[in-house]
Amino acid sequence: MSVHVRLLQLEMYLPHVATSSDLQKALGPLKRFCKNQHNIALAVEPFKDADRGCFSLVITGTDKRAVEQESEHMMSWLEANITGQSLASNVAWL
Repeated sequence: MSVHVRLLQLEMYLPHVATSSDLQKALGPLKRFCKNQHNIALAVEPFKDADRGCFSLVITGTDKRAVEQESEHMMSWLEANITGQSLASNVAWL
């Protein structure tokens, strides 16, 4: 049995983010969502630019197709639940 790992790296425009605390608040819904998922890990990069946030998600699973679908679901979830806009994304299999 093999484990499939997919990395999603994102940079988002997040309005009203001016400090590290603001960044944590803006990504709060994502942090809470990931906390309840056994196959998703989240890493938020340190705050460096106003109105910007960078983070990475790692999605794992034994079924490659399910991991791919979960990745697509995650991107849709972000669009629907995080106030902002994706500026850049990188999706790769590890």
